[in-house]
Amino acid sequence: MEINLFSKCIKDLIVENDRVDVPYLGSFTAEMMPASYSDRQTTIHPPYRKMTFHKGNVSLSEGRLLLDKVRRETGVSLEQAGVELGWCLSRLCSELEGRKRCKLPGLGEMRANARNEFFFVPDDNLDIWPDGLGFEPISIKVAEKTPDPGETEEQVVVQAGAREPSADFVVSESPALRGPETQNRAEEARPTEIPKRPEEARHTHRKKKRLRPWLIAVIIVAALLVLLIAAAYLFTDQMSWMLDPLLYSKEELELLGR
Repeated sequence: MEINLFSKCIKDLIVENDRVDVPYLGSFTAEMMPASYSDRQTTIHPPYRKMTFHKGNVSLSEGRLLLDKVRRETGVSLEQAGVELGWCLSRLCSELEGRKRCKLPGLGEMRANARNEFFFVPDDNLDIWPDGLGFEPISIKVAEKTPDPGETEEQVVVQAGAREPSADFVVSESPALRGPETQNRAEEARPTEIPKRPEEARHTHRKKKRLRPWLIAVIIVAALLVLLIAAAYLFTDQMSWMLDPLLYSKEELELLGR
């Protein structure tokens, strides 16, 4: 049994199981890891399954899951699958004790320290979580805009987010906290008003007072005319003594017998 087939069996099983026991070697385990920030908190990494290895004494019965997988992949009996797996693990341990590392294609690398304690280093792109397919890190770092040659220094500062205090804010500050340049800018930004002379103000006030009585008189006259017209239309006979002299001459009134 080649190391490639051993790695394939481990990977297929760890995708569907949280633990895969390897007889006479140890156990591969997988656990869910939550989403996390990068060291500088500029990237959010999505959740993933982390794969680790723990060396230990595992019996054949505890490694039955792996043995069944090897049997299906090789097409041999269960006993022969155990023999094949034993030969593969023997070569794996020999390489770890000699070279201190052994590549597991598609998974990562088995390593050994000075005390021959085995541990597992997964590949950077190891994917053992089908539900997390398509998850990508999210960058939250704001990209800085490269200033154009035609832009002034003041425009670049404003676009980069380092805005200067507005005129309203500068005016509300304490004078002791303001520098000479800040005070000058505040005075320039403050809207200027042209005060009216006292004579012009009094003239405008008097003009308004003179206009008010005329407006009232016009409104009263218009109201009386409307009332008079309405009364003449509604009470024609009663109002003839007042309307006839206005509508007819003296001769016409004599002809009408009025």
